Amino acid sequence: MIKEGNCPRASILIITLWVLGFLTILVVNLGFMVRTQLQFADHLQDRLKMYYLARAGIERAVVELYKDENKSYDSFNEPWANKEEFFRDFAFGGGFINLKYKTGSQAAQENITLYGVMDESSKVDINNVPLDILTILLERIGQVETEEAIDIARAIVDWRDIDIAVLPGGAEDEYYQGLSSPYKCKNGKFQILEELLLVKGMTPEIFSRIKGIITVYGTERVNINTASFDCLYALGLSSSLCERIIKFRQGSDEACGTEDDFIFKSPSDLMAVGSLFTEEATQINTLISRNMLTVKSDTFRVDSLGILRNEKGDRSREIICVLKRQEEKAPKILYWHEN
Repeated sequence: MIKEGNCPRASILIITLWVLGFLTILVVNLGFMVRTQLQFADHLQDRLKMYYLARAGIERAVVELYKDENKSYDSFNEPWANKEEFFRDFAFGGGFINLKYKTGSQAAQENITLYGVMDESSKVDINNVPLDILTILLERIGQVETEEAIDIARAIVDWRDIDIAVLPGGAEDEYYQGLSSPYKCKNGKFQILEELLLVKGMTPEIFSRIKGIITVYGTERVNINTASFDCLYALGLSSSLCERIIKFRQGSDEACGTEDDFIFKSPSDLMAVGSLFTEEATQINTLISRNMLTVKSDTFRVDSLGILRNEKGDRSREIICVLKRQEEKAPKILYWHEN
């Protein structure tokens, strides 16, 4: 039994134990909060570091583009387009920089990864390409039936032109305003590729097939030194001619972006790919006469990855931008997206 004189001491002991318990809980919670805040601060610091690593990758790309000594043509075997030691896992500032892109076509079994900057002129500019080429592109690459391809191509032209006249099978404001979720026909140039999904007849499936070979950045002409099989095929060249152009361009080692690559110095050099059938020569001459081909580029896509590595694995942050190279001036940014 607790004697009467010991009651105050017992009460003090119980209170002390309660206070200690409360303080213990408080310290544990405070420790957890501090640890969480420190982890969050580390996370923000790492995100910032990865961001500036990705920015540094873009600056590396810009430097390499402006060091380009070949003013008359652009091709895969130049350092800006394919320089693995400069653009692949380059150690910098406690992390790594990685710039890479894919070129080619799975169908033609020439889809490979290159380390550098992508030539945006290796694609078809849907803001400038003629109606008939749009139709061919939708048929051959979009896998759309001829009549449907014609209608979608006309709807694309109606969307990008400034008039309100409706092409047969196309669409202007009247069609789009009549939809359950109405919107206006733009009557102006496409600013991003995803705008195509607003056009009458365009589906996500068709878009996914063609998005890799189209651009909206005012390239106007296709660079035959960097165009893929799919891009050349979308211009109306026969599949066998496209294959011969790719193989001829790769040189004796049959590899893209190496020293022995054959460089087209002018669109007319396409005639050098070997014996041409009359129809193939006509296809080439038609594209040349319509001023749809080039060997030079000024617009480039940079996909820069800033990477931090530890025992738990890689973490990265990506910046994608499209730049227009300008003589003796900083490049003009046409597109910028951060992931």
